[in-house]
Amino acid sequence: MPSLVRWRSAHLAGTKISPRLYPQNYKTWLSLKALSQLYSTLPPKPRWNPQSEFDPTVIEEGWYEYWDSRGFFEPRKDATKSPLRMLLPPPNVTGQLHIGHALMIAIQDSLARYYRMQGHAVTWLPGTDHAGIATQLVVERMLEQEQGRTREDLGRKAFTLEVEKWRDKHGRRILEQMKVLGASTTNSREYYTLDKQRSAAVSHAFVRLWKEGLIYRNTRMVNWCVKLQTAVSDVEVKSYEINGPENINGIPFGVLHKFAFPLVDSDGHIEVATTRPETIPGDRAIAVHPDDSRYKHLHYKLAQHPLLPSITLPIIPDAELVNPEFGSGAVKITPAHDVKDYHFWMRHSSSNESGAFSESHRKVEIPLVKIISETGKMTPECGIESLVGHDRLIARKMVISLLKKNNVYRGNENHQMRIGICERSGAIIEPMLQPQWYLRMKPLAEKVIKVSSRDGLKIVPEHPHTNHWERWLSGIQDWCLSRQTWWGHQIPAYMVLNPHKNGGSVERWLAAESYEDAKKQLLNHEVEQGYLLKQDTDVLDTWFSSGLLPLSTAMWSSEPCSNETDRYPLEFVESGGDILFFWLARMAMLCTWFTDKLPFNEILLHPLVCDSQGRKMSKSIGNVIDPLLIVNGRLHKEMIADLQVEFRRMKQTEKVAAKLLRERITNLKRNHPNGFRKSGADTLRITLIDYTKRYTQINMETNQVDHFRKLAIKIYNAFKFFHMARTAASPSFVSLPLESIFSQLEPHDKLLLHKLQGLISIVQTAFTSRKLHEATTAIRQFVFDTFCNMYIEFVKQDVVATSTDIHRRDVVLSLLCLTWDTLLRLLHPFMPYLTETLWQELDPPHRAEIDGASIINALYPAMEDLPTIDAQEFQNIHLAFSLIESLRLYGHFKKDNIKITSLPFVIAFPNTPDGEYVRKMFPAIKMVTRAQGAILAEENNIRTTFAEAEEDWVISWTANLEPGEVSGNSWKIWENTKTEERVLFWCGNKSELGALRSLLHIID
Repeated sequence: MPSLVRWRSAHLAGTKISPRLYPQNYKTWLSLKALSQLYSTLPPKPRWNPQSEFDPTVIEEGWYEYWDSRGFFEPRKDATKSPLRMLLPPPNVTGQLHIGHALMIAIQDSLARYYRMQGHAVTWLPGTDHAGIATQLVVERMLEQEQGRTREDLGRKAFTLEVEKWRDKHGRRILEQMKVLGASTTNSREYYTLDKQRSAAVSHAFVRLWKEGLIYRNTRMVNWCVKLQTAVSDVEVKSYEINGPENINGIPFGVLHKFAFPLVDSDGHIEVATTRPETIPGDRAIAVHPDDSRYKHLHYKLAQHPLLPSITLPIIPDAELVNPEFGSGAVKITPAHDVKDYHFWMRHSSSNESGAFSESHRKVEIPLVKIISETGKMTPECGIESLVGHDRLIARKMVISLLKKNNVYRGNENHQMRIGICERSGAIIEPMLQPQWYLRMKPLAEKVIKVSSRDGLKIVPEHPHTNHWERWLSGIQDWCLSRQTWWGHQIPAYMVLNPHKNGGSVERWLAAESYEDAKKQLLNHEVEQGYLLKQDTDVLDTWFSSGLLPLSTAMWSSEPCSNETDRYPLEFVESGGDILFFWLARMAMLCTWFTDKLPFNEILLHPLVCDSQGRKMSKSIGNVIDPLLIVNGRLHKEMIADLQVEFRRMKQTEKVAAKLLRERITNLKRNHPNGFRKSGADTLRITLIDYTKRYTQINMETNQVDHFRKLAIKIYNAFKFFHMARTAASPSFVSLPLESIFSQLEPHDKLLLHKLQGLISIVQTAFTSRKLHEATTAIRQFVFDTFCNMYIEFVKQDVVATSTDIHRRDVVLSLLCLTWDTLLRLLHPFMPYLTETLWQELDPPHRAEIDGASIINALYPAMEDLPTIDAQEFQNIHLAFSLIESLRLYGHFKKDNIKITSLPFVIAFPNTPDGEYVRKMFPAIKMVTRAQGAILAEENNIRTTFAEAEEDWVISWTANLEPGEVSGNSWKIWENTKTEERVLFWCGNKSELGALRSLLHIID
């Protein structure tokens, strides 16, 4: 027997709870029955019905409420290892659970449960993001549909009250949906990015950055949504590609319009082209390439505006903007409504006082004229009365008509282009100059780079994200912090107004955490002269508050909290790679700036989940997968009925709604023709984790869910077999300690322990290396190939009620109990519901019948839990396994449409220990491989001559094992040319002569 010095038994010995499973407070666990009365008013503990068939709904029902009500998700006070703090990326309060959320929950919850079972005091903070723009938009739509009112009708204060009421009613919906997936978050510590603590941290951070000179106010070009009437970030703008003429809401796009500017003081004209004719009234310059010979004589000359007789435009050389090979080689400049044109203005205009231009450029007067309002309407500044008040896109056709009327229109052509569309509202983005608040990002980024180099920052997977991270930080731009919405953190900046000048002009700005603090900053003369304070009405970009979460959830206001459970930083952060820069990098920059410590030393990134064709999931395409449909199941006809209900709620014209509904139903039929089969949360979780072997993108196919549903069913049915066998042996069966039965184990028993210990090693390594898919793959292979399809089949006859060897039965049942206990604990982080249900039944008096006993509090399996078994202990099993693998590998082949395993089998085995093991286990081998026609022939008893038969029998089919398998073993079909009899033969001793001898033996 191998040394058991390092071995600590993980199974339940006798009638007591194992100290190995509950070492932290052993005495408390021994008296758990005394807690039953305390728990009597709490949700009851679910109990498994061993007579039931596999039904994930029945298995999962009640467990989450039980776990949460008993405080199992709180950090353990009796933890043996260091506290560990995790942060759930806050979903929007407007959000609904999607498959990306499900992947995130599967990964993070697996890690949280693993670390709890390792003995850490885990705090996994859940929360929601106030989602300023998204939430405001949802409530505005609700008010319009239900009350026929706008936010302007209500006013800011009343509107924010409406938003708060909506949030109180709907804001936690997505967190409740996450609970269905088993998210073991520390729910007593739930945060909200607009709650008091987070708001205090946001104000403090803003004021501190302002005082350090990092926040400033400036007028720049921004992405402006005319529908929401706010600036939006790049991440909220979708780029839509147009390959030719295309109407969007009745407005033509993808057309390049040509027109001419008459030259001043000379005959002729200069031709330009634009896809946005509506901006022509705002044109104030023309750019040409300095080396273009066609226009060298026109440098700094003037052209006449074709629609505004009083306006002339300078013709300015600029190599940065102009491509002389495109079109006419001349570009019109609308500096107030185009990003590139604005940069041109900064380089060349004498009005630019920022100094952001090259000294080599000659400066000329170029006015900045805003001709489009925040609502997208043409302003009086456009200079054409007939256009004023019209939507800019409607004005497009009107401007073209005016160009034609003035005989300067030169035709059009199809043009490939891109337009920006606001992801929230669907409105076409308008580049617009607006005063905004900005944060200087370069100092923050440089500090992250410095501290990362000093302390180390690991990104998993490393490629390509590490290089992207460093490159993005090195080339970072200043961050536009302000949004012109009403919902969010109102910027803690105050205008100091002089009431004696222009009715209250802004003298300066100051930042303060409260109005009272702002008053204290007024200068003496400002107080004496009655200067006023008015807080800015803008709100902060939502990413600012979420970027502070590692600090704000640690109760930070000026210094990190010293409380162990609230300590900063996080152990790691896990999120989708698509928000690496929008959230994770901003957390790193903000938090590192304030603390000189990274908020996390490890970033775990999961891939983007797409449909089976690699397309991003979209409602318009109809390929969105609702994870709860996979969990609960949904018939195709029920999904169509759901769509019909959804569209009845939409405020669309009947014609438009009917068209959209038909498109969605068509897409639904194409993408999910059979609906979704009920698979349960466990199956979905482990499927998604297994998918993470694809590092960049998951092309999800629902049939992959079925593979792991079969795993759950396999485990469930195998446990039922074990439970029935144990009950048949004795209702109060007590498993024997492994030390007492080790010397009586068969080679396949020892091989099981060897494989189980190897599985523990693989799974532990998978967690530490963050390659969780390696754990799911190894567990699946162990369950199917080793435990269920091999070992349990091998020992079925040992544990049936008719077994006469009672001691062997008890040995096998004890070993099965140990294996189940270890396997269920290994699997628990991935499939919490099924494993808890079955683990309870391994020792009902001390688990299922005790309120407070849970697999969550059991320790995770370790290598030293099992004895290290030398390979010599099970070396005689290799030949038998080679035979099993061959039968499984080639058992599906056919010869002349006849399955080869339906032919007679001849199994030749040598007179050696491994051959003897084949003989001993042959009934089990036949059962495992379903090769009931197999016949065993001992090599030494086979006749040594074959006489005339050699002439009549030929090999008609042969196949060797695949590379990597045990070499030399082979299959052959022998065919009698006279009688047409066929014999299938497998030779384990690699002897061709043995094959012929075996053949003749069976013929006789």
